[in-house]
This record gives sequence, C-alpha cells and structure tokens, in this order.
Amino acid sequence: MRHPKRRRAIILAVGILLSVFAFLLLYFDADAILLNLLRFSHATWQKPAVFGTFHLCFLVGCILLTVLLSCFGAGKGRAHTDEVLFAAGLVLFALEVYKQFYSYFVLQNREYDFGFFPLQFCSLPMYLFLLIPLMREGKTKEAFCRFLALYGVMGGCLVMGYPAWFEEIPLCVHTMLWHTVMISVGTYLLFAKNYGRRYLREMLPATAVFLGSVALATACNLLLTPLTCESPNPLNLYYMNPRVGKTHYFLIGDVWKTLGWGPAMFAYVLLFIFVGATLVFGVARAIHWFSDARRNGKIPSFSKK
Repeated sequence: MRHPKRRRAIILAVGILLSVFAFLLLYFDADAILLNLLRFSHATWQKPAVFGTFHLCFLVGCILLTVLLSCFGAGKGRAHTDEVLFAAGLVLFALEVYKQFYSYFVLQNREYDFGFFPLQFCSLPMYLFLLIPLMREGKTKEAFCRFLALYGVMGGCLVMGYPAWFEEIPLCVHTMLWHTVMISVGTYLLFAKNYGRRYLREMLPATAVFLGSVALATACNLLLTPLTCESPNPLNLYYMNPRVGKTHYFLIGDVWKTLGWGPAMFAYVLLFIFVGATLVFGVARAIHWFSDARRNGKIPSFSKK
C-alpha cells in the first residue's frame, strides 16, 4: 500500500462514523436488533475471586500473548510497529464503543455514567495506538511510544495483578481484554524499539507525556466535575479527583487522609515514575544485559552443539 497513513485515517474515520451511526440508531430506537444484542450480552454474577479461575485464565492468556509479541518485536517487529499499534488501537476502540453503549443503554437506561468517561490513565493507549501510526517520525512520536512501553505496561500490570471486579460479566471481560492488550503491545514496543538501554533518554520524554496527562486529568476534574453531579458516578479521572475527596489507591489513600490531596498526588506521581516506569525499564535492561552477555560469550550456553 503506497499510502498507509491515509489508509489508516480512512479506516479510523469509517469506524468513528459507524459508531456514531449505531449510537443514533439505538438512541432513536431505530434498530431493535442492535439493542437486543446489547441486552443479550448482559449477565451478572458474584464477583470473582482475585487469582481465581476466571482471573488466572486471563493472566495465562496475557502472558502467552505478551511472550509472542515480545518475540516478534525482538525479531523483525520494528518494521511493523505502526501496523501492530493500529490493529491494537482498533481492538481497544471496539471494546470502548461496546462499553459505552452497554453502560448507557443497558446499565443506566439512557443516563450517562461519568464513571465510565474514557479519559482514565488506561484509556490513553487507545488514543495513542490510533494516533501514533498517523504521525510522522520524530521526537513526539517516539515520546508516545516510550510512554506506552514504560508507563503503559506498568499500568496494565497493576490492573491485571489486582483488578477491581464488577458484578456485570461483560465489564470484567472488558477489563481483562483491555489490559492484556496494554501489556502485550507495550512489551512489544520495548523489544521492537530496543528500549531499556538509556534511562534518562527514554524516561524523560515518557515522563513528560505522563505528567502532561496528569495535568490534563486534574484540570478536567476541577473544571468539569460540577457538571457531572447528577450522574450515577461523578467524573473522577485517574481516580485522583480533589473534589471527590478520596481515592481507592493503596498507600496513596492513606497519604490523602493524613496530609491532603496535594501530597497524595505528589506520591502518586513519584510512585508511577520511580516504582512503576523505572521498574519496567529495569526489567528490560536486565533482559538486554543477559542477552548481550550470552551473545558475547560471557554467559555459557547449555544448548547442545
């Protein structure tokens, strides 16, 4: 294809238009079949146990997909980075459209729940997966990729490791699928782009993207929360809305109760930078070190000659 960026832009535009068209059909009761499909997908259960059968099955699937994409990225994946990202973006876009329709038309009976507003930390990969393949090569595109590899992987691991379950089965499946894509594609970027080599060079642009997203979320929380008070759940981006007055995050919630929102947000940022993204970088660096040492003969190979 001579113009891959144009092709991707057309595909994305068609996807958005189809989503808008489907919403209008549902809103004006012009398509009973689509509404019945949404209702048919609705099912509830007793919330599953963490590391129970449901959770473990998705963890195994996440690990397998991550290993496969990592091997692909370590081989010839760099030449196909835009294709992998765009495909992942379309998957997340489809999942997000389903969640929004399911929440609005089935769970809330045509009342919007701002608890599902798609601007949380883990929502960013969807936008970036779709945007990056449309961008020219340069520092901004590279910064977004580094953010997805270092911060996105950790964010996905936190949710996959200790998810917040719902009573609705589709939302639990959505959570597992969404964060599986985050982790596997972010890890693919680590190896396809050979990240984990230079800490400051990789961390600084990624952290700039992270801090910019935190600033945007905070501004939206402060300005838009009063407009969402009648929603089943008010706006609470990054789950750090000062107007809500609390957070469910472990440790950060204790800081908030003791010292207030400002120190809690500061702790949130520091933990993401120095425990989250830095840890992902350290793991990638260790893998590169082991691979380089083995290639150079510093670590003996036990394979048969």
